[in-house]
Amino acid sequence: MKMKRNDWVQFAKAICWGQKPIAFIFGLARHTRHKNRSIVLILLSILTTLLCIVMPGLMSRGLTIESSSHESSSQTILLSQSRDLEQQAQQHYERGEHEQAIVILQQVIQEYESQRDTLRQAIALSNLALVYQQLGAWTEANQAIDTSLSLLEAETTPPVNASVLAQVLNVQGGLQLAQGQAQAALLTWERSTALFEQTGDATAITTTLNQAEALQELGLYRQAIALLITLNQTLQPQPDSLLKVTALRSLGDAMLVVGNLPQAREQLQQSLTIAEQLPETSQVQDAIAATLLSLGNLTRAEAIATLSLNDLTPTEAINRLNTPPPGDLNPTQLAIVRSQTETAQAFYQQMELALSLYQRAIDTAPSANTRIQAKLNQFRLLVETERREPAQTLYGDLQAELSNLPLSRDSIYNRIDLAQSLVKLGDRESDVAQLLATANQQAQSIGDIRAQSYALGNLGGLYEQAGKLSDAQSLTQQALLLSQSIDATDISYLWQWQLGRLLNAQQETKGAIAAYQEAVNSLQALRNDLVAVNRDVQFSFREKVEPVYRGLVDLLLRPGIVETNSDSLTNARDVIEGLQIAELDNFFREACLDTEFQLDSVVDQENLSAAIFYTIVLPNRIEVILKLPQRPLLHYTADVLQQTVETTVDNLLIELRRPFASRVLTALSQQMYDWLIRPAEPFLQGNSVDTLVFVLDGALRSVPMAALYDGQNYLSERYSVAVAPGLQLPDPQPLQQQDLQALVVGLSESRDNFPPLRYVAQEVEQIQADVSSQVLFNQSFTRENFQELVSSIPFSIVHIATHGQFSSNAADTFILAWDERINVNDLSSLLQTQELTSPNPIELLVLSACQTAVGDRRATLGLAGVAVRAGARSTIASLWNLDDDSGAVFMGKFYEELLNNPISKAEALRRAQVALLNDPQYQSPRFWAPYVLLGNWL
Repeated sequence: MKMKRNDWVQFAKAICWGQKPIAFIFGLARHTRHKNRSIVLILLSILTTLLCIVMPGLMSRGLTIESSSHESSSQTILLSQSRDLEQQAQQHYERGEHEQAIVILQQVIQEYESQRDTLRQAIALSNLALVYQQLGAWTEANQAIDTSLSLLEAETTPPVNASVLAQVLNVQGGLQLAQGQAQAALLTWERSTALFEQTGDATAITTTLNQAEALQELGLYRQAIALLITLNQTLQPQPDSLLKVTALRSLGDAMLVVGNLPQAREQLQQSLTIAEQLPETSQVQDAIAATLLSLGNLTRAEAIATLSLNDLTPTEAINRLNTPPPGDLNPTQLAIVRSQTETAQAFYQQMELALSLYQRAIDTAPSANTRIQAKLNQFRLLVETERREPAQTLYGDLQAELSNLPLSRDSIYNRIDLAQSLVKLGDRESDVAQLLATANQQAQSIGDIRAQSYALGNLGGLYEQAGKLSDAQSLTQQALLLSQSIDATDISYLWQWQLGRLLNAQQETKGAIAAYQEAVNSLQALRNDLVAVNRDVQFSFREKVEPVYRGLVDLLLRPGIVETNSDSLTNARDVIEGLQIAELDNFFREACLDTEFQLDSVVDQENLSAAIFYTIVLPNRIEVILKLPQRPLLHYTADVLQQTVETTVDNLLIELRRPFASRVLTALSQQMYDWLIRPAEPFLQGNSVDTLVFVLDGALRSVPMAALYDGQNYLSERYSVAVAPGLQLPDPQPLQQQDLQALVVGLSESRDNFPPLRYVAQEVEQIQADVSSQVLFNQSFTRENFQELVSSIPFSIVHIATHGQFSSNAADTFILAWDERINVNDLSSLLQTQELTSPNPIELLVLSACQTAVGDRRATLGLAGVAVRAGARSTIASLWNLDDDSGAVFMGKFYEELLNNPISKAEALRRAQVALLNDPQYQSPRFWAPYVLLGNWL
């Protein structure tokens, strides 16, 4: 939720057309000696802070020019009459009587022109532009502001001219942004800021805030955040004010968009606390309402993030609550249903809280725009939670209120937002079409190409759902041409994807592939700032990004395509890589994988007998692309529904954690083997392959591949196994065994509500016996001590034996030190400090007591994230924690094999697994299967 244009209206009530305090200060500035100017500027800064909610443009309304002592009495009388008229115009404006205000302002402008008072004429023109804006009269508004600027740029009288010019530019920036011209607005506000700083005017703070809004409109959220953090640091020591409230809210909104939900809540809560302590005025009430609206948006985002723990969509969560579980579920299935139900209940409670925050915003807001925005968001939540009756009632209210709004960019997007929610409500096709057609016409009338593209594209989506494919295609192509004309890649990909679906539905497969490929290319072009992708995409990766990649692979690997197009396998494999990278980027909210070594080229090296399995799970099948040394790509398909795959994985994971190998386990494991490995057996045997590297997708990531069963043996009994988080590796070099140094850290005692790890001490002692080590154990394992050692000694191995959790949410992926949890981002920063002191990266990172988050099907994203961000060539981690001595035995055997034999890390891991498998005490996969090797297997 960004700063709203209605805030401009509220601000006008405080400083429109120059009320006396500001007029006094500027008059004082004109007659004060230079050495005392600082006092005046301080007074101005204080007054500005007290008066302003400060939105684009309105600081100009605080600027008037007092009559000087040398003016004639007739001039003074004329000026007095003009000011009386300006006050009348202000009164009409505050009552919403815009037409009357315009008539009076036009008279004032004529009088100033007759007096040749250029500065006052320019100020009056800028005020006239703002009144036209409220009416949606954009041609007249632009004409008025252009005339104002022409007068000022022809004026040469300093120093007031620079101040007035800065204020009028501020107004122009607001008009440009309101018409969808964010880039132009940013440049205008940069110029305005420079002028304010040149004259020592504290209003530069205001234009900085405006620049941050323009950056957010452009999708440059990280730049906006950096600007807002600096601004809030500047404001922090100042008295509480509406300016501080707005700056904090803007920072919170930006943090929300990039997925930093805890920081967003901190900023927004602070904004609300300050606003509620200010003297009650209409401006304060609207600021409170705007912050409540932002908190509602944040709470909704937190609710959706909750669903990721069980890989649910909002619709699936509501269905889970409304549908009783079948009575014939086995214990495994019942446990899954219970976990999903608990997640759905938490989601529903958070949505209820969001609804209540929106209602508070509605009850508090004096301005119509804030109320409508809160109602629109409330309506969306009612639709998402399938409460049709209250949604229908609220829809009637919204229809009436939207029809009364003047033409503006906000009113256009309000119609589009309502249309999108109505589509989900169903049975309102004609209303949706009318809303989008009106939005398109209005966007065209103000020249907002982005909004026009968005309206036409959504209208095309409506026709797609109705089966009117030809009309849908025409509208989608128009929307795409518009978005491409302004280089709006963040929405172009939506229409390229939509066009691909439409062409596919019309059996135009080649055209569909081309459209999907363009959509994927657009997404990859957005990689460095994926959060720029349209409004809610950052919270719906599964719905609006992932399907683009999967849809393209589906088309490329269809029968009839893969056989006739020699490049389709290579293209499909590259798309799989793109999806892997996009998922990690989405996990970290930034581009995080940037390496140079392709897996294929590594496998094709001489004397390297490894095979790579690229997998992708589609709704009706598993596709596998196989890469063998010095051979072209191969391909095969397992015809199995995605739901069956996920159910099989869920059941297998439960069986794998049992302390015995049941028949159910071997049956499930063999089923997975049949899908993924058995079709490749002849090729593996014919090429003397000894290492299998998996690029896994979806639910398959949660399965330790070493535990797949062919009917007689586990996979680890025949092959070394590794997992690649993507199709590239960081500098794939074998381990240099000379002069190895290890940092071993461990935590055996209970901390932060985690139980003690009774066998960690034994594990640490075993490693110390095998390799030269520095140790941090229990109390000495603090964040500070860990950082100091990593940055001072070039360790080849970093072994961490402590509680940790891998989650699909980066905020919930951490390891536990004695004094605090170390988040995945902090851990990567700590480990990468070694790069500052040593040319060699960490060869091996071991996380031996971690586990994946319970019920989180995508939790291994956290494991992949640690592997990618740590900067280590290889990572070994456990998928589940074992509270027994098997971990110490396993790690002892692993290091013994790795350090005493010229073998790869993957082979050392395999030998340790087989050693436990052959021990009657540890032969169950529970004890040896959870350890997986990620990254460089050499």
